[in-house]
Amino acid sequence: MGSSLERRIVRMHSGRPTPWVDLQFSAGEELGGQIPTGVKALASFIHLSDIHICDAASPVRLEYLDRMADPDNPLSQLLPYVGSYRAQEFLSTQVFEAMVRAVNAIPVSPTTGNAIDSVVITGDVIDNAQANELDWYHTILEGGQVNPKSGHAILSEAAHSWTRAHYDQFYYHPDGPEAGEIPDRPHMLHGFPHFKGLRAAAEERFVAEGLRHNWLAVHGNHDALIQGSYPPDSTLNELLVGDQKLVGIGEHLDLQQLLEGYGEVGPVFYPPLDDMNVRKVTPDDTRAAITIEEWNKVHTKCGHDHGLDSQSPTIAYYYRDFGSRVRVICLDTVNAFGGWQGSIDRQQFDWLHSILQESQDLLVVIASHHPLKCLFNDYVPEGIPKPAVEKEIRSLLSGYSNILLWFAGHLHDNKISRAIREDGTHSFWEIRTASHIDWPQQGRLIEICETAEGEIVIATSMIDHAGPVVFSGTSAELKDPVGLAGFSRELAANDWQRNKQGPHSFLSTAGKTTDRNMWLWCK
Repeated sequence: MGSSLERRIVRMHSGRPTPWVDLQFSAGEELGGQIPTGVKALASFIHLSDIHICDAASPVRLEYLDRMADPDNPLSQLLPYVGSYRAQEFLSTQVFEAMVRAVNAIPVSPTTGNAIDSVVITGDVIDNAQANELDWYHTILEGGQVNPKSGHAILSEAAHSWTRAHYDQFYYHPDGPEAGEIPDRPHMLHGFPHFKGLRAAAEERFVAEGLRHNWLAVHGNHDALIQGSYPPDSTLNELLVGDQKLVGIGEHLDLQQLLEGYGEVGPVFYPPLDDMNVRKVTPDDTRAAITIEEWNKVHTKCGHDHGLDSQSPTIAYYYRDFGSRVRVICLDTVNAFGGWQGSIDRQQFDWLHSILQESQDLLVVIASHHPLKCLFNDYVPEGIPKPAVEKEIRSLLSGYSNILLWFAGHLHDNKISRAIREDGTHSFWEIRTASHIDWPQQGRLIEICETAEGEIVIATSMIDHAGPVVFSGTSAELKDPVGLAGFSRELAANDWQRNKQGPHSFLSTAGKTTDRNMWLWCK
């Protein structure tokens, strides 16, 4: 599908008598900013982030918390956004496959014609720190057959499934209502369409093409923590692989206590399981929670260099050099003690300091899951040194004028900004790239270039996945994972919780023109 230098996909108001919004092509978006001449490429990267490969039937997911953020829920002002349920989450494997195919169709960078040096995937590649999610993600990248289903071999047991015994009108049901049943709220209130056979199609096996470029893996909070916030323990793991799915809040549960336990900063605690409503599901050992050692093993056992080192099974930070002048430092910003925001532990911070000292004759790029502004989770149990957070990290980085760029994900939006030193001068560029789970489901090209005058400039442009703009639910589309990915993007473009002002709105996630295709001068 290429980059948005060629064309871009935008939301438009549908002509239908419903709130549903259609998508359309618009003219390509040229690179903005001061245009250089005579540039040559030093390094070219594709940035993907926040894939959120999701086992939608997982027993420990907190879909019911997300309902509190619905526009007509009286608690939505107290809890404006949760993100623990999305109508499109049952199509996450297909979206990633569609992005891999789009990236494979980009053999060279569009502005310089340089070969792509690496695809850097900055974390939250899975949604719930589960082994089966990690297997689906890795298989899509390596190529091979993907079986995007868990639990019962035939029946679907996720929130979007339709069973008369467990139907919940608050969740989207892709096949529509059964005869004589009341449609769900996404259909009635928000104009969501449905297509018979869509749910089953989303759970069908497909053969992944495999990524043709080299790729580097960066650790994210959803890769390590249940729901991106809770450290796995024996109780949670037993629930993950067991036969009881959490489906609601018990009437005696203290709601304020529940919300306080689901936090940005540790300590965090899961809802008391004895106070939760559950229903019976099929147990599945493949849902077991992963450890950092297992995360590393998946990325090293294939024999390819994805950055991680099998000799350091508990470490997920490293650096790689590209050409003779560019060094990419990949950080692990996950706070393993809980909370969805990040920090850098002391050992890693000292390592970063030493690497920066050694890299002063190189151009340095930093990649992480959390952006700098989200590194404020300094919680650790008693007796463990406090980690480094934003202020200390910025202070360290401001001493190195050779740092060009820090790129990250986590916030599921497209954003470009300047990091500023204490004296008010430009330090380096900060770039965030949107997720694959929320609108607009994009990646980003990042090209580091040098002008004829020796100045360094960065070209950045967006990438849409290969899914079609229009989905009609034909039998051919239902059999095609890329076709299904197109419908996921339509669902994401109609998320009823994002159709408002604020940091999670459609405008915010897509970014302004200056957050997408730009020339960024490193002066």
